[in-house]
Amino acid sequence: MSVSAIFGTRLALPPPSAAATKAFPPPPSRLSVGGGGLAIECSSRPQKKATKHHMKTRPRKSRPSDIRHGPAVYPPLPPLPSEWTLVSDDSAAAPMPSQPAVNSE
Repeated sequence: MSVSAIFGTRLALPPPSAAATKAFPPPPSRLSVGGGGLAIECSSRPQKKATKHHMKTRPRKSRPSDIRHGPAVYPPLPPLPSEWTLVSDDSAAAPMPSQPAVNSE
């Protein structure tokens, strides 16, 4: 899109003075004004998004002993004590029967 299309008229800008360009260097710009109007330049080094970056830079297994290494095998957990009971969503909706408290005095 050209500047004349935005404002409807041609804009005449004076060239910057030598003192102004030495005192304040122009900031780097991603916009360039060409012969046909305003053009947006693409980034020369676009950054990868999060997942793509992690997949590219993840640590690789290079040693043969690491490559052949399987997942860790842990012994099974011991059974729960008799005082503990597993509660699922179905049994949580059903009311539990009340048991009288037993005093061991």
